[in-house]
Amino acid sequence: MLKITQVKSRINRKKDHKATLDALGISRMGQTVFHEDTPAIRGMVHKIRYMLQVDVVDIKDKG
Repeated sequence: MLKITQVKSRINRKKDHKATLDALGISRMGQTVFHEDTPAIRGMVHKIRYMLQVDVVDIKDKG
């Protein structure tokens, strides 16, 4: 499981980078979402890695 947090603003970013944030379910700075560790999610994270902080967590750590 991946813990994904937005750490940089979406202001003045490319439209496709904003769309990737939307696809990940991130709408504001500092927001954290959890996603399964799949190739599709990894690809989205890689595309906008400069805007995100990503941690691998156990499911039991989620909460």
